[in-house]
Amino acid sequence: MAGPWVNDNVLDSGLSYIKTNCDRMVLVKAYTSADTFAVLVGNGVASTAMTSADFAIAAHSPTGRKITSTAKTAVTAYTNSGATPDLVVGFVNSSGSAVLWVSDETSDQQIYTANTVNFPAFVLAMPQPT
Repeated sequence: MAGPWVNDNVLDSGLSYIKTNCDRMVLVKAYTSADTFAVLVGNGVASTAMTSADFAIAAHSPTGRKITSTAKTAVTAYTNSGATPDLVVGFVNSSGSAVLWVSDETSDQQIYTANTVNFPAFVLAMPQPT
């Protein structure tokens, strides 16, 4: 038996949901898997608006599909992260109070109020199942 396999349209639907519904990217100082929208946003230290134009869906190598966010620069931090943050970046839908995607931020650099924050491009890959 060959398989498993998923049609690109199925993989794109999840990615398209992010592209269509994400309206904010948030740098978060502390996160636990499955934190609520309120907790994630409450732990935010900087954020920037997002639109569907900030995302691109394409083929993922070697298989599947991926979504890539555009980089955002010169975002001003609105609070401190604390001395030893475990930073993540959350992609959220503010009007629906929903967390759509959380990605690790690997520097875990301490952030101070009024610091300039640069968000790199982030990639979420959905490979073919194995």
